[in-house]
Amino acid sequence: MPAFYREVDDAIARNPPDVDDLLALRALCVAVEAGDRAAASAGLRDLLGRRGVEDPLHAISSELYCALLARILVLGWFDEFDLLIAWPQTLFGTRDERIARNWDGVVTVLVQQPQSVGLLTGSDREAQWRRAVNALEGALRHFETVRLPPASILSPLADGGVYHEPPAYRDVMLYQQLLEAVEAFYRIVQTLFQQLFDIALARLEQDHRDAVGMRKLQALQLGLWVLLSPKDIPKGMTQGTARDALTRHNDRRTMILNRPIRVAEFRYGNGRQRHRFLDAFPAYDARSVVFNSLDRDDTERPHVRGEKIGSLQVSRDRQLAYFLFAYGHPWDAAEPPAPAHLFRSALIAGRFRGRLRVVDNDEVVDFLVALFDDMLRDLVRQASGTPDMAKLGLSAWRETVDAASAYFGQVTAHSRLNLTEDPPNYLTHTFPRNLAGRLLHDCGVHAVRLAYILLTVLGRINAVHDNIAGAVQARWVRLPLHVGMLIQTERFGVVVQHNEYSAVTGNDELATTRAAWTLARPAQEADPADPGEATLKFLEDLTANGFSSDLDMPIASAPILAPGEPVTVASIWNSYQGKVVRSQLFTRLVGASNAPQYQFDVRYLRLSEQERDWYNEHVLRFWNVECFAIWQTWSSTLTRARISDKEYEQAKRAYAKELNQALDRVQDSYEAIIRPKKDELSRDLLADGKLLLKGVRIVSAVRLETVLPSVEKVVDHLNELSAPGVRLKPDFVPPFARKEEVLLEVP
Repeated sequence: MPAFYREVDDAIARNPPDVDDLLALRALCVAVEAGDRAAASAGLRDLLGRRGVEDPLHAISSELYCALLARILVLGWFDEFDLLIAWPQTLFGTRDERIARNWDGVVTVLVQQPQSVGLLTGSDREAQWRRAVNALEGALRHFETVRLPPASILSPLADGGVYHEPPAYRDVMLYQQLLEAVEAFYRIVQTLFQQLFDIALARLEQDHRDAVGMRKLQALQLGLWVLLSPKDIPKGMTQGTARDALTRHNDRRTMILNRPIRVAEFRYGNGRQRHRFLDAFPAYDARSVVFNSLDRDDTERPHVRGEKIGSLQVSRDRQLAYFLFAYGHPWDAAEPPAPAHLFRSALIAGRFRGRLRVVDNDEVVDFLVALFDDMLRDLVRQASGTPDMAKLGLSAWRETVDAASAYFGQVTAHSRLNLTEDPPNYLTHTFPRNLAGRLLHDCGVHAVRLAYILLTVLGRINAVHDNIAGAVQARWVRLPLHVGMLIQTERFGVVVQHNEYSAVTGNDELATTRAAWTLARPAQEADPADPGEATLKFLEDLTANGFSSDLDMPIASAPILAPGEPVTVASIWNSYQGKVVRSQLFTRLVGASNAPQYQFDVRYLRLSEQERDWYNEHVLRFWNVECFAIWQTWSSTLTRARISDKEYEQAKRAYAKELNQALDRVQDSYEAIIRPKKDELSRDLLADGKLLLKGVRIVSAVRLETVLPSVEKVVDHLNELSAPGVRLKPDFVPPFARKEEVLLEVP
């Protein structure tokens, strides 16, 4: 392979004897290529003393200078990089414009020619990861000092919503280019992280005890967090430029963590070509799936949402934690394994001979069946007297379904746009991944995969454990622009599934919930006289409520399989194609652009997006900020071992009062922002007799009440604390103060 500075050699050959300037540039290139920092520093000092704006140096292409800058950057030679990127090789434009163009050239080299600077070569990936992090750090260092646009441009609401003329492009060119560099380099870092992750996971699959690769990834991830995160102000730093510099660093790093970036690769179609999601990692075309927008007016270029860098960081942490736990390892290598870790380790050693791979659907089934078997065996062993097999089976089944939810929660991500409902079969197709390594699914893909997996698991455990779950019935449940699934078992209650999440409700809890549902029946609504049909209506309502509460919705359901029909890849896929894809809730008027009902179904989608925005603004602040801050204020007092009863009760009351006030604020925000919109949509649905197809009924939301999990957890915490004489143990941590339960923004 020719040296990257061949252009300089050619220029030297063309320009004798006036080649001193070119020889200085060549000496720098040679030193950089050799990784000799001392020689490079000396060569750079020599070069900077020469005039780059005059020939022959000026005649050298900007691509060569950017290739040289890119090599210096990935080596982490930041002082040398800072000097060279600002060295004028042309007088065109302002200093910021010249530097911005240089950054653009560096990004082009690293993105389009990463192998030329030792990235994504398939060799020492850990060393390459550090080179990519060097590039990211270099961009962040420059971003700390760049002139920011006015606050009113960064956030239109920062100045009371007053409109301001945007600054000239030349004034924000460097700022924007640095943000693009951060995004590009962070994407390369994640690509290398995924390669290392795949290797680490393969080692665990071969030997469940081999967590060396995962531990290395933990260390790399921690280093990336240190680079990206705001820093604490050291004690004693109260004034002066040092404090100002640190404050600026923290503000800029917070901006970076809150920066939304593209996490899904995609290619827009035109004419006969359809939109496609591609894999987030090279080779991008290796995995793909067709997508479209559910909004009929959004056909040209549907918006593909990004995610914040900070959310991606947390997502990677949780991914590592999940797989460490799944193979029997605690998060902290210094901590001894807990009973749950020992159980997983023994399960893999005993049932899979230490080699567990959970990738395709049948492998997931094998794991879940083994998990149920071993969980049930342990529960029977621990039981006193004659074990209640139905009760113990329910406990084991709940753990099994929770394990399925945890798995799908870490290996999949919602596409937010509609994936093709034509072939290929969801159960055999390899879906593209997002930047966090998660497979892109939509509600239909999740429903099909979980129908196959959970029904197969139930069939196998019934066959082995004397029909322990009893009779099984499963149904697709259609809601506006959404499909979920309902599985009813004779002894284990029901499973309600929406997207990656599945939850078990036992028969005892179902009876309590149904009693409340019956009492809340509106006077104008009649329930079926047939007991089976009345039960189905209740379960459909329960499923609808699990997707969206406080909202009247049209609903329809259909059996997934006929009685006695086997669970196979073909039977599940054919059922989905025939009973979901071809089914409708609304009349054709919702697709008629000249009808008042046009896009009525899309109103449900828009409302869910509004609820998402409310959740991101209010619920995240409630949980991650307000509740956490309240705990930080009172934790030392409430977990202190030596404190009088009187003082403890006073602190407990004050703590509870502040949490209740935070609860009131988040609930009031829902009532003010979301509830009126849901009430309006419900009224409009009920008032229009032309919207729904014959036989499609409407769920009455007033019959079931749902509480946000975050709100419910805080309420439970307060209820436990309010009991007389209750004191928190010194090691107690409430859920909102646990790192693993930090809420992430919904993209």
